[in-house]
Amino acid sequence: MLLNPRPKEPLMPTMIHPLLQEGVEARGYQVRALRNALTASCLMVMPTGFGKTAVQWMLMAETLRLSNKKIILIAPTTGLVDQQQRMAREMINIDPKLIVRYTGETPPNKRRALWDSGQILMATSQVIRNDAINGIIALEDVALLIFDEAHHATGNHPYAQVGDLFLTANPDGYTLGATASPGTTKASILEVAKRLGIDRLDISKRNEAMLKPYAVELQNDIVPVDLPDTLKTLIYPLQEYQATEVETLQRMGFMAPVKNLTSKIITDAQQSVSRAISRRDARGYNAARKVSDVRRMHMLLDLLKTQGVIPATLFLDKAEDEGRTGGRGTNRFIAKPVIHSFRKAAETLGEIHPKVNQVVDMITNRLKQNPNSRILIFTEYRYTVQNLNLLLKNIDSVKVAPFIGQASSGKQKGMTQKEQLTRLEEFRSGEVNVLVATSVGEEGLDVPSADLVLMYEPVPSAIRAIQRRGRTARQSSGTVKTLIARNTRDEFVNNAAKARERRMYKNLEEIQRMGRIPLREPASGDVLSSFSVKLGDNQIPAEKFLAIEQERLNLEYQIIQEETSIDSIEQNNAPVKHTAIAAKDKRPRNQTGLDDFFQDVTTENISREREISVSKATKEVIQTLSQTIDMNVILDHREASSTLSAYLTSLGMSVRFENLETGDILLTQEILIERKTSRDLLTSIIDQRLFKQCQRMRQSSNQPILLIELGEIGNSVHPNAVLGALAHVTLDLGIPILTAKDSMESAHLIFLIAKNNQNFSTKLRDHVKYYPIDEKTVQMHCSNAAKEIDAMVNQGDDSNSLLARWNTEGKNKQAAILSKITDLDLAISLELFDEFDSIVEILTSDQVALSKILNADNWQLIQPYLYGSEKLSHQ
Repeated sequence: MLLNPRPKEPLMPTMIHPLLQEGVEARGYQVRALRNALTASCLMVMPTGFGKTAVQWMLMAETLRLSNKKIILIAPTTGLVDQQQRMAREMINIDPKLIVRYTGETPPNKRRALWDSGQILMATSQVIRNDAINGIIALEDVALLIFDEAHHATGNHPYAQVGDLFLTANPDGYTLGATASPGTTKASILEVAKRLGIDRLDISKRNEAMLKPYAVELQNDIVPVDLPDTLKTLIYPLQEYQATEVETLQRMGFMAPVKNLTSKIITDAQQSVSRAISRRDARGYNAARKVSDVRRMHMLLDLLKTQGVIPATLFLDKAEDEGRTGGRGTNRFIAKPVIHSFRKAAETLGEIHPKVNQVVDMITNRLKQNPNSRILIFTEYRYTVQNLNLLLKNIDSVKVAPFIGQASSGKQKGMTQKEQLTRLEEFRSGEVNVLVATSVGEEGLDVPSADLVLMYEPVPSAIRAIQRRGRTARQSSGTVKTLIARNTRDEFVNNAAKARERRMYKNLEEIQRMGRIPLREPASGDVLSSFSVKLGDNQIPAEKFLAIEQERLNLEYQIIQEETSIDSIEQNNAPVKHTAIAAKDKRPRNQTGLDDFFQDVTTENISREREISVSKATKEVIQTLSQTIDMNVILDHREASSTLSAYLTSLGMSVRFENLETGDILLTQEILIERKTSRDLLTSIIDQRLFKQCQRMRQSSNQPILLIELGEIGNSVHPNAVLGALAHVTLDLGIPILTAKDSMESAHLIFLIAKNNQNFSTKLRDHVKYYPIDEKTVQMHCSNAAKEIDAMVNQGDDSNSLLARWNTEGKNKQAAILSKITDLDLAISLELFDEFDSIVEILTSDQVALSKILNADNWQLIQPYLYGSEKLSHQ
C-alpha cells in the first residue's frame, strides 16, 4: 500500500507571487521563459496557444515588485489591447484601475492624464510612438516594455520605431518580445532583436518534452479542389490577353522572359518603366499603361482561380466606381472588350468556384456534429469576405459575421474599433459562430472554443501561416483545413510557406548556436526567488519546480531536450556556462583566417576571465561606434503626422514641435528647411504659393534650403514638370535645392547637415549669393513657370525653357553646391552626378560605390560628410 497514494485527478500546480492572482498554472517551459526574461531583454518564441500571455503576467508582477516605474504592453490592434487589459485585470493583483487602455480612442489632450494615472498601459504602437515624439509621455519612466506579436518590429513599422525610441530614451530598460514566428530569414530575426534591444532568445518548440503534456491535437488537412471546365473557359480569353501584353513588354525590354508571372515581376517591370520615363524615353509612357493593365489582369485572374467568380466581379465593380471619380487607367481597363465579355458571361453563371461548395459542406457538417462549434474562415480579400458572408447567411444554424480592418476603400467601409471589439465578444459568447476574417483576425484572438479554422487560400508568409493555425487548438483539439486550387498560385504558395517555416526554426537555432545575439551578464542571485509553485498543500520554490519538471518530462517522453537557449541546460542553481565559439566557426567554411597560420594556438582552453574581458571590450567598441550626436531639431506642428520625426529620433536627434512662422524644419537656429513632395512642389508653383514661401525664407535671418522628396516621380507626377519646377526655384528665385527620395532619406540628410552644421552652413552661405529681386519680377517668373508646368502636367508639352534650363544648368548647380560643401573639385562633383541622382544619394553611399570615381585624396575630403562616417573613421 502506498503511503502517499496519487490522487485520482492530478492537481494543477499554480504559480504563487504577491502580485499575482491565484489560478495561473505553473508550466516548466513558461517558468524557463520567465527566468530568461527576468535576466535580460528577451525574445520569447513560443507556439501559439501555449501561454505567452501567462509569462507576460508573471513578468509584469515581478517588475511591479521591483520598480515603481510604468509597464507598457503594445499590441498590433485595439481588439488585442482590449483583450490584454481584460485578462491582466483578472490575473494581476493590483487595483484594476491602474491597468488602462492607451489607444487612439482617447483624444491626445486627454491621454496625458491617462498616462499619469496608469501603472500598466495596454497600448497600440502608433499612439506610443506619436506621444513619445510629441513629449506627451516619457519613455524613461518605463521599466518594462512588452511587444506582443513582436515580429512586426522591422523596417518602418511603428513597433520598430517604438523600440528605437525606447532604447534611446531608456538604454537600461528591459524589453520582452513575444511571438510565435519572429521571421523567416536570419536578417529579419536579427533585425527584430536589434530594434527591440534583445539580449537573449528563449525558444519553445511544440515537439519538445517540456511542451508535450500541454500540446492539444492539431489536425492540419490540405483540401485540394479542381477548377471546373466552365471556369477554365471563362479564364482562357483573359489569360490570352495578358500573355499578349506581357510579350509586348518583353519585346520592349521592360520585362524579362519568365515562366510564371508574379507580382514581384510586375513590380520590377514598373520600376524599369519609371526609370525609362525619368530618362525621358518616349516608350516609357506606353509601357506604363501596359504594365498597369497587366497588374489589374493579374489580380483579376488570381481572384478567378483562387477565390471565385463573384469576388472577381466585385473587384471589377470597385474598379468601375474608381473610374467614375477620375481614374483614367481604370476606365481604359474596364472598357476593354475582353473585360466587357467576361462581365456579361459572369452575370449569367453566378458562383461556380468549387471552394465555395467545400466551405458550405464543411461548415454544415461541423455544426451538425457539434452545434456549439466556433469556426474561423481566413481569406486574403475583402471581396471573398463579402461573398462568403452573403452565401452562408442562407444556411440554417449558421450565424455568420465579417471581421475586417478599419481602413476604408471607396464604397468598401472598414470596421471601427468599437465594431471590432463588439464582433469579437459576439464570437466568444456564441452569438456568432462563424467568423469570416481578413488578416486583421490572424493575431492573438483569444477564442478558446475555436475548433475549426478554414484557410480559404494558403499564405506565402511563414509568420502568417503560423498565426492562422494558432487560432485553433488553443485549449481543445482543433482542425485546420487549407483549400488549394490545383494548378494555380495556391500550390506554389503552400509549398513556399512550409519551407519558410522550417527555415525559420533552423535559423533561430543557428543564430543561438553562433552567438549572434549579445548576452547580458547573468543576473545576481535567484531571479525567481519571489515565485513559488503550489501543488495541493505543498509549496516549493519555482527554480526547484523547473528542475523537477525538466527531469520528469525528459524521462517521461524519453527525449533528450534540445538546447534551445543558453539557460536551458541549467540544473538547480548551477552557474551559467557560455561556450566560447572559435573564430573559424563564425566564417564561411572555405575562408582562411589568421588562426590558420598559427598551428599551436587553439580556442578550446580560453578562460572565462578572458572571455569576459573580450566581451566587455567589444561592448565598449560597439558603444563608441553607436554614439549619437546631441543635436536638436525643431519641426513645425504640421510635420507631427509624418514619419520624418520618428526617423530623426531613431538617428539620435532630439525633436521638438513648434509653430514655425516660415519653413518646416529649423536646425540650430541657423538653417531653415522647407520640405515638399514633388506633387506639392508643382501645385505650389501653379497656384503661386511657392513664391511667397521662398520670399519669407529669403527675408528670414536663417540659411534657407528647399528639400524636395521625389518619391512620386515616375508614378502620377510628370517627371519633366518636376525638373522644370526645380529649375524655376533654384535658377530664378535663387533658393538652394536638395533632393531626396523619401522621408527616410530626408532624415539622413538633416542628420548630416546637423552633424556638420558649422561647415555646411558657412560654405552654403558663401556659395549662394542673394541678389535683390523686386516683387513684380518674382511674380513674372512665377506666372511664366506656372504656365509652362501646367502645360507639361495637363497637355504633355515637354518643349519649354524651364526643362531646357534644368538640363543645362540644374546639374551644374547641384554639383557646385556639393563642391563648395566638401571642397571637391567641380569636375569630380560633376562626375559623381553622372553616377548618382542627388547630393543625398552621394552622401549616403558607401566607400565601395564612391571609390569608382574618387581617389584616396578625394575620399578624405568627402568622408566627414558621409552618413555613418563615425563608423568609417574607426575602420
